[in-house]
Parts: sequence; structure tokens; C-alpha cells
Amino acid sequence: MHLFLVHSFLIAYSGIQVVSAFVVPFHCLEHSSSCSSSSNIKANSSTITAFKRNNEKMTTKTFLTMIPMITMDSIDSFLDSDSILPCSFWSSATHQSSQKLMKKETIMGSSISNGGIIQSEMKRGIQKFLSSPMSSFVMTTMVPPANAAEDGTTMGAVVPTATATATSSTSTLLVAATVPSSSSSSQPSPPTKEEIKLLREALGAIYGERNPEKASDLLTQAIAAWERQPPDERAALYRVRGDCFMELLDAPSALQDYTITIALLTGPGGDLADPAELPAAYLGQARALRSLPSSSSSSSSSSSPPLSKEQYQLASKDYQLAMRLTSREEWDTNDELEADGAQRNPYAAWEWGMALRGEGNYRKAAQVHLLASTTFKDIGDRARSVISKLDAGIDLASDVASASSTATATTKELEETIQLLKDGIGSTTSVEGRDVELLQRVIAKEGEARIALASILWSANQKSQAEAQLGEACGRLEQLQADADAREKAKLLQVNNNGNNKNVKTAVVKKLPFSIDDTVGTECSCSRFKNSKFLDSLVWPESLQEKVSKLNNLVS
Repeated sequence: MHLFLVHSFLIAYSGIQVVSAFVVPFHCLEHSSSCSSSSNIKANSSTITAFKRNNEKMTTKTFLTMIPMITMDSIDSFLDSDSILPCSFWSSATHQSSQKLMKKETIMGSSISNGGIIQSEMKRGIQKFLSSPMSSFVMTTMVPPANAAEDGTTMGAVVPTATATATSSTSTLLVAATVPSSSSSSQPSPPTKEEIKLLREALGAIYGERNPEKASDLLTQAIAAWERQPPDERAALYRVRGDCFMELLDAPSALQDYTITIALLTGPGGDLADPAELPAAYLGQARALRSLPSSSSSSSSSSSPPLSKEQYQLASKDYQLAMRLTSREEWDTNDELEADGAQRNPYAAWEWGMALRGEGNYRKAAQVHLLASTTFKDIGDRARSVISKLDAGIDLASDVASASSTATATTKELEETIQLLKDGIGSTTSVEGRDVELLQRVIAKEGEARIALASILWSANQKSQAEAQLGEACGRLEQLQADADAREKAKLLQVNNNGNNKNVKTAVVKKLPFSIDDTVGTECSCSRFKNSKFLDSLVWPESLQEKVSKLNNLVS
């Protein structure tokens, strides 16, 4: 029994893809271009009957030929029977054959977009399976990682030991991979009906009710009940509970759960898990690391202590591994895997760029931010594309500032930085939309980029241009603040039908700040760039902070 049961529940509540011999191979669900719904593929109960009778002699070729033939009728026949279908014969050769099959055959299932939209027929089959007497017995295929090579090895970097050390200004948080061991039995007993019910309630609380507090408590009970189950199943539960802790603003607890998840998935038996679990765990661990300074505050306050360089390095490595594992193509180099993964998730790519800036790898940060910018633009998200491009310019400004402090900055690098910042600033005029808060963040990021540019120009002895950029930045930020104040007054004061006024309370949703959507907005002002704690929250290195200090004090 592998991860099918856990992921069947995840499908029912959130649309996450599932690996199942009687549904569709995971790779089909992931590749929308190679899968489409089909009405001309039919089968009858004899398909499953023959499968069960001959499972000892079942070959890879026969199995792959049968996958597109299995329909709801054959599933119904299987559920109504009293036999168990063992399907633990996936090999690297099977994986390669399935890739070829998907290019030639139309497999049952609809195209899958981001978020996992699964055909209603599949959902009904899964629901029927869970309510059947056989729900304790699960049949799954053992799917190798998405980047598995033909010889059964894994392409890309070796996954490191899942031990993360996070150091804050007041204490040291050591999250070691102390993983509860499962039952010593090679064939653990299946979950009881009560345990299945508990898991269903836990996942329903997080994905259905959107109640992370209730879900975390239920998942804690479910994790205890699942101790005798294989590592791949327990890993999914820890990962989901980590997501709950992130929603509850408890980054340290989330970090611990993600670390345990990675230890389970990279240990014995972890390779049987859904291939999406490991990159999701690395991404969660990176976000939890970056959220540690603000985990006790309600917003990205500048009073929060900054991350250490070592913490940024850990987070950056996690993002890097998440990008490699997210890639769905068999590239020749790790750089190509990372670029492909970043293109599939520009939000995570932007976050990776910020972690790279935090660790001091400024030029790599600029490359990643530019990749995120291009990807956002390709999907029609002009606002976030511009924010990412401006951050790429700030990355290069950080690089030039650091290099100039050691007298190693070149004229070419300076010109490249100035041009990228000017291009990014000029592109803000093309941003339109109805998301007011997003547009406000674009203006705030423009102001930040102008001040970074002014600081670089001032240090390069281009005083007049520096003063012009600083003046424009302050004017834009003052206009942003005035507009925000006017909007806030309009929200707080609502006129009813009788002409009477009443106060309107605006609910504030608290969340951990790690996303591109958590960047500074209306609270940004010119005066705040004199505050080192505020500049720390923008992940400005000390060398760039020194230059803006000289600009503000008009010191050469």
C-alpha cells in the first residue's frame, strides 16, 4: 500500500493528481499536451478479470496496453469483486515505455491544467472506491521520480541529507531529520476504517473547510495512526501538516515537518511516493526558512530581524532542488533542469531570486528574476513581470555596489546595471489592471528601483542624474501614499441609502511574507530608505545601503 489512499483524499478535496493503476499514470496527468478525454475507448469487466487472473504473468507491455482501456465499467467490476489486484511491477523500463505510449495513445482523462482538474468520472470512481468494502486495500503503481534515467538512477544533483539549521538573532533553531520509524513488519496492516475516517476529516478540514487549525490537530492524530505505514504515505501527511502550520503563521513547526518529509522521501521506500511530493517539500522548506524572521509578527514589518547569510543559502539550495525536480523534461544539465522548473512556477522562481540575493549571489539572482519576468509576461501577468524585472535591476545594483566597494566593478557592468534599471522603470507605464493592491506594489517597486539607480549614479559621480531619479522616486511614492489614504477613507466611510454614515471594518488576512505578492506596497516612502531595518526587509546588502546613505546625506 503506497500513497494512493492519501492522494485519493487529496483529489477529493483539492484536485491534486493521483497515481493509480485504474485511473491514469501520473505522467499523463502532469502532461496536459499528451492527454485528452476520449469517448471511443471502451472496455468491459473482462479487462480487470483477466488482469487479476494473470497478474503473476503480467508483463510491462501488457500492463501498458491495458491502461488506456480501463474505464468506469471495469472499475465498477473490480470494486464489486472480492479479489485484490497487486500492481507493484513498475520499473525504469516501464517508465520509458509509458512515455512512448502516451505519445501514441489517447488515454482516458481530461487535460490537466495547473491545480489539477480531474475528469468527473475519475472523481466518482475514487469516491466509490473509498466507500467500498475494499477501501483498506489499495492498488498502485510504483512511479519513479520525474527525472528518472533509463538505468533507474536519478538525473541531476544528489539530494542532500534533510537537516536544516536556521539561526535567528536571538536563538538557534535546529531542525534535524529525526523521523519516527514505521512498523518493522514488511507488510504493515492496512489502515482501519476509523483511521481512514480520521484522515478524510483532516484533509476535509484543510482543503474543504479551509480551517488549518482544526486540520493540524487532526493531522497530528492521523500521523500517529499512520506510524506503521510506509514512508511514502507518512511523508505526505507531514507535508500537508507543514502547509497547515504555514497558514497558522508557525514557520518553525512548518520547517520541522517539511524537513521530516524530505528525510522520509529521500530515505528507504521514499521513491514510491508521488513524484510531486519531494519538490513540494523542498519548496515548503525554503518558504518556511524565509519566513522565520517574521513568523511572530503579523506582517513583513521592518522591525523583524533579517535572515542570516547561512539561512539564505539553505533556502536557496531548497529552491534550486525544487526547480530541478519540477522540471518535466530530460535535460542534459542541472542548469537546464532549473530553468525549465522555474518557467513552470514563476512565483517560486521570483522567491529563489530573492534568496540568491540574500546569500550574495547577485548575478545569478538577476538571471533568475529575469527568467521569472519573462515567464510572467508569457502568461499575461504584466504587473508581476515588471516587478521581477525591477528586482533583477536591483540585483545587479547590489552586485555593482559590492564590487565597487572592493574596486572591482567594471564600466561595462555599471552600464549594464543602469540600462536594466532604466528599462524596468520605463516598463511600469504599460502596467494596467483592476487589482489595485498589485498596481500599488508595482509603483512601490518602481520607487525602490529608482532609489537604487540614484544610489549607483551618485557613486559613479553622475550627480544630476542621481538627484533627478531620487526626486522622481519621492514624488511617485508620495502620490502612492496620497492615493492609498484616499482609498482607505473611502473604505472606512460608507454612505447608506438614507445618507447616514457608518464605519466599515476591513478584515486583514495575516500570512507569512515570502511571495512576490508580499512585497512592500503603500507603506513605502522616501523617508523609509533612511532606515536600515527597512532596507534589510527589502534584502538590500550593506554595500548598497551604504550608497543610499551617502545619497541621502549628499556625501560623495
